[in-house]
Amino acid sequence: MSWFWVALLSAALLGLVGILDKTLLFHFAKSWLTLPLLIGIAQGVIGITLLLVLPWTDAGAAAIGWAVLSGLLWGIGSLFLFYLLLEREASKTIPIFQTFPAFVAPMAVIFLGEDLALYQWIAILAVVAGAVMNSIKRDAGYGGMSVDGAFYVLIAASVLAAAANIAGKLAVDSMEVLPAHAFRVLGMSSVMLVVSLRRAPMREVLGFFKSRSPALGIFGLNEFVVANTGMLINLWAISLGPVSLVTAVTATTSLFLLAYGFALALVFKGALGEQISAGSVAIKVVSTATMVVGVAVIAIE
Repeated sequence: MSWFWVALLSAALLGLVGILDKTLLFHFAKSWLTLPLLIGIAQGVIGITLLLVLPWTDAGAAAIGWAVLSGLLWGIGSLFLFYLLLEREASKTIPIFQTFPAFVAPMAVIFLGEDLALYQWIAILAVVAGAVMNSIKRDAGYGGMSVDGAFYVLIAASVLAAAANIAGKLAVDSMEVLPAHAFRVLGMSSVMLVVSLRRAPMREVLGFFKSRSPALGIFGLNEFVVANTGMLINLWAISLGPVSLVTAVTATTSLFLLAYGFALALVFKGALGEQISAGSVAIKVVSTATMVVGVAVIAIE
């Protein structure tokens, strides 16, 4: 299967992950560390299970190290995202995090020797520009437009995600996708648990179990099925194609997130705290169109 369609499938799944994460944070979690704690536990279970079931890889310590480093970097970047996601719109927060293709491209050229044509650079920048548009907001003070203060934190997270993708590519160049995924999620799990093993989130998670909260069902579906499948398929896409272009297609997670978020907002008004005013819709439509054009150009590759 073409890496393009594999990457697009992973983007559709990861967009749903963003919605389910936001649902958990918006409706059930009081501490922003609750979700990282749950993810750390789940990904640790997934990683250990895969390593017990799969034959031991003979790829070598370097490949394993790259896979673990990829998970560590993804974990740190995701923590920035979760911190902001509790109070902000998912469709404005996650798209900025998804600007990492702009950083992956030069990293891939420098460290992996990938070669991009001019039209491919333009297409990558178009995808990123579409994502950045979602960070623009109206400034009530003077009626103009400004960039959300969280933008800079999300850009830092995006750089970490870019480095995580480069490390992931180095891992799957030397080992099979499944063991690479196992080591990567263990790296992510370790970061999440180190940061989130605190009294408040632990108490909240125990409360979910005691009250049989629907939060556990949402989380179980998300982490063990949707997120795990999405991350695995994304790593598969990276193993099949140039990481600079694969990640650009993966950034269409924002498009799927917008579609899912709007559908929920229209059916269940205020379900995720999303804005559906004329101004916000106009910005999102333009950003979506920009990203679609960029992805269409990349598909020509």
